[in-house]
Amino acid sequence: MRTDRIPLRPHHGLCLRHFSGHGYSEAFTRRMTGLVSELQESPEQPVILHSRADFLCAACPHRRGAGCVSEEKVAAYDAAVLSFCGLADGSSLTWKTFSQLVEERIIQAGQFPEVCSGCQWYALCEPLTL
Repeated sequence: MRTDRIPLRPHHGLCLRHFSGHGYSEAFTRRMTGLVSELQESPEQPVILHSRADFLCAACPHRRGAGCVSEEKVAAYDAAVLSFCGLADGSSLTWKTFSQLVEERIIQAGQFPEVCSGCQWYALCEPLTL
């Protein structure tokens, strides 16, 4: 387990358990599956939740030039995820604790029902053209 906290956008935390890679670039899929493996192996890994770009954003297919084409929508989702979990921007906790909060307060409560059935991602970004 790493000793440093993994910076993570809250909306990325929603998707980690169900990420299939369908419809995403090879670079993004590689980064995401690597993070999924790391967190599955070390559920006590500390994460810090913030609404700034993280290392996954750099490979996101919705990033154009210097920024995300859906930044305003993504920021609103990040804020909503933090609010539903009772957390503030910059909160630090373990991956296991955050996963439990997501499961109990968001997924089971049906707070974000717009799950994309094609790639299992929550509908945050503009639709991809395949």
